Amino acid sequence: MLHADVEYGTADVVAYLLSRRLMRSVKKLVLLVFLAQYGVEGNAAYEYWHGGRPLARADFYIWTHGPASNEVYDALEALNPDLVETEWGLEMTWPGPPPQLPQPVAARLAEAASRYGGWKPWELERHVKKLLGLDIPEKLGDYMGLPLRVYLSNEDYTLAVREI
Repeated sequence: MLHADVEYGTADVVAYLLSRRLMRSVKKLVLLVFLAQYGVEGNAAYEYWHGGRPLARADFYIWTHGPASNEVYDALEALNPDLVETEWGLEMTWPGPPPQLPQPVAARLAEAASRYGGWKPWELERHVKKLLGLDIPEKLGDYMGLPLRVYLSNEDYTLAVREI
């Protein structure tokens, strides 16, 4: 059940995505969280917020495979999802019911999962890097480890918050 007034955190977002049974890699999970929290169109970037805070309650930094978040890694470690052997290899799954999330948050996560859930991790990495203009290795190296917001500002993106 989804509630508008429920408090939630990054671990709830991660568990929700894991419950969708789409995860074969940590990279894919992190990039799906990023794509749920951010939208990029040309030089305009949108950060989706709910309740006055970023949707996934996560900060993103430029890293080797694109934007990464310590909060997502920490949540994944704390959740310790099940690893299930499938015909495609190991898959991370959430053993319980999906967590309760506010309806707009669940809808945004479901949209990202529906749109990108079938993509392979390397496809997501390539897509996100291209969206952000980080598909040039030297440019990626120049910004490695910096907050995404610093990168967006330095590269003349407009960043707007969209409260959902």
